[in-house]
Amino acid sequence: MTISEAPEVLEEICYTFIIQTGSNIPSKTKTQKWSDGTMILNINPGSDNQSPPIKVKECFPMETEGAVTVDFWLPATVGVPKLLKVDLESNKLEIIKDALFVRQITVTYNRHPYRFPIKNYVYPHNPMRGNPTVAEMGCPPHFLVREGAGTLKHLETEEFIINAREEDLETIQSMVDWYHPKKARPGFLLPGFFGTMNYSKLPRFLQFREAQMEAFEELRKPVREEVRNNVVHNMKDKLLGTYKEEWFPSFEHYAEFVKETAAGMGWAKETVFETMKLAKIFRSDEEFGRQMLVSPNGLQIRKVTSLDKRWADRTVPEYALEGKSVQEVIEEGHLFEILNDDLLGVPHGGSRSKELTGTKQTWYVVLADCLFYQTSEGKIVPVLIRLENRNDREPATFWAPPSPEITDLEHPKHLSWLYAKMWFRCADANVQTFSKHFARAHATNEMFAVAIYRNLPNAHPMFRLLQPHIQGIIPINVQARNVLINPGKNVVSMYLSGGDGLAVVLTNYYKRFTYQNLVLPDEIKSRGVEDIPDYLFRDDILFYWEVIGNYTRKMVDLAYPSEEDVAKDSELQNVFKDVVDFGLRGFEDGAGFPKVISGKEKLIEYLTAIIINISVFHSAVNFQTFTSYAFTPNAPTYLSSPPPKQDQQITKEEILKSLPVKEVSFITMAVCLVLGSYSPIERLYLGSPSENKLGIFGENMAVAPEQEAFIHELVEDMRRLKRKIDARNVGRYLKYDVMSPVNTPITTQI
Repeated sequence: MTISEAPEVLEEICYTFIIQTGSNIPSKTKTQKWSDGTMILNINPGSDNQSPPIKVKECFPMETEGAVTVDFWLPATVGVPKLLKVDLESNKLEIIKDALFVRQITVTYNRHPYRFPIKNYVYPHNPMRGNPTVAEMGCPPHFLVREGAGTLKHLETEEFIINAREEDLETIQSMVDWYHPKKARPGFLLPGFFGTMNYSKLPRFLQFREAQMEAFEELRKPVREEVRNNVVHNMKDKLLGTYKEEWFPSFEHYAEFVKETAAGMGWAKETVFETMKLAKIFRSDEEFGRQMLVSPNGLQIRKVTSLDKRWADRTVPEYALEGKSVQEVIEEGHLFEILNDDLLGVPHGGSRSKELTGTKQTWYVVLADCLFYQTSEGKIVPVLIRLENRNDREPATFWAPPSPEITDLEHPKHLSWLYAKMWFRCADANVQTFSKHFARAHATNEMFAVAIYRNLPNAHPMFRLLQPHIQGIIPINVQARNVLINPGKNVVSMYLSGGDGLAVVLTNYYKRFTYQNLVLPDEIKSRGVEDIPDYLFRDDILFYWEVIGNYTRKMVDLAYPSEEDVAKDSELQNVFKDVVDFGLRGFEDGAGFPKVISGKEKLIEYLTAIIINISVFHSAVNFQTFTSYAFTPNAPTYLSSPPPKQDQQITKEEILKSLPVKEVSFITMAVCLVLGSYSPIERLYLGSPSENKLGIFGENMAVAPEQEAFIHELVEDMRRLKRKIDARNVGRYLKYDVMSPVNTPITTQI
């Protein structure tokens, strides 16, 4: 053989693989390593220059986050790593093996890092059966991951990358599907949701809530035992003939009950601190009005431009309007209202009252509306309340604050006014729980999550933007449908008067729900409340709209070179189509949601609305319920006496006997505490190391340098908001920091 005939020696180059694995729920006690098999990697699989299989047999971190680094010499022809296939091959004969959570793999080539974000579980396949092609044990058969910032399908030019992208999406679609009811419920409106009612049947990448579930059970166990003890105690006393209903003899006794219960249950003192302060001033009209601007139901109030016919039978006394007429106040733009029409047609509750209290009670569902006046000092105060017991065909009654000359708070006029305010707050609490919390902050968001998972592959830049925000909503909703809001025996019917009519409340809400409700600047403007002073719910959530909107704009501009690219993005357009066709099936005109988006501005608005609703809005309506509802007289969850007749003289004893009894007050506190507790795995917009709170950075799938720079800029904006909220709370009797970035999770996990 001559030298010229010698076989060509292929040039090789070193590739370094940094494989990051381990649960995204770090264990407190375990350091288990995964050793059930071999990881097999392929660079640019399906291309003419694909790498040979790279077999990595290491002990990968499993219970805690960690990384394995390995070097391999590969043919130089493999070139730049654009696509990575990740597979696991079992070396054990056991039927059940452990899946491995892979966070990210970084490949260094020619001294340049190429990052492949994954955040998913893969299950080791049996090599005797060949490579699987379908999901197994809730895991994809393998990962096919695009490098870097992600790409748009129509801008890809290489067939092997397009094929991998389509395969990846088909796999996820086989694992994530809409619920298809066997029998329709005529007239019932609810957005589409994930197609299982069983948490264990979720894809493995959605079953990451074990740590939250353990913490939830730790809180719920003593609560459940206390409820059971109360039920058994009542049954025993009934049998012995010694049963006596336990009414609280005063409002102060309710406050003492909150304090004693928190101490007895081992709840943190700071949990009840704000509640105890509120209990001292809850009767004040200014405090009543303040809560309408900062409460968990803070997006209800709207300006009155002309009085609705419901107010036609009664006018507001001029002394309540600082000597002005109603028309003058309307012309000044200082008259507002809150209507609770979501309770129309909802029957009285109390189906579980005997089980809980030993006595069958009626928990009255009353339509309650309120007019508010903005005083010359800029305070919002209630000036007229309308109550209508439509279930019992009673005429509407109207209640106004007593004249300034009556200063004795025990005067019947003051007590009647206080009682009317309680009926309004009862209606408000029910609407907040069902309409704003479950419907808007949970059911609506699950619809988005299902549509996104089904139509955006891992490679899509908008999936990498949205994934950290949508990851928690499906698993928590699956659990909620089984426990909290099951149409049968649900938790909410144990303490809320509207719990027995849950389906009616949800349908009422969704009949009026539209896309524009989620576009907060427009929604706030449509209610005419841009100028109400000290409207902190509005101010904080609009700050988020601005900074998250800017963040989303940067991500969209990076991903879409032109306006036309938005229209050409078939995967993205399928998200919008799925939302309308499956998520909003049965809604008139798709609730105004766009089925096609052809430009960047509308896309930025749509994505900003999703992120805000799934993170910030949910925080605002969820994490301050204990403060609002734990002291029962502030916002009763039910009232068990019929609403008063017009001008009926009310005594304090009548009020106290209508308020929730001890057993139900405890349930209200406990549920609010459990649902308002942060998850141990919570990621917030701004971390707080001193409080062991993790921030958004590190949880993202947007890993390109430009994208990470945008996230850093977002974090700086969040620091600015925190400083603003901290400064604003100085000197306030009751702080308002529920939307501080250190208190606002990036996804919904409770």
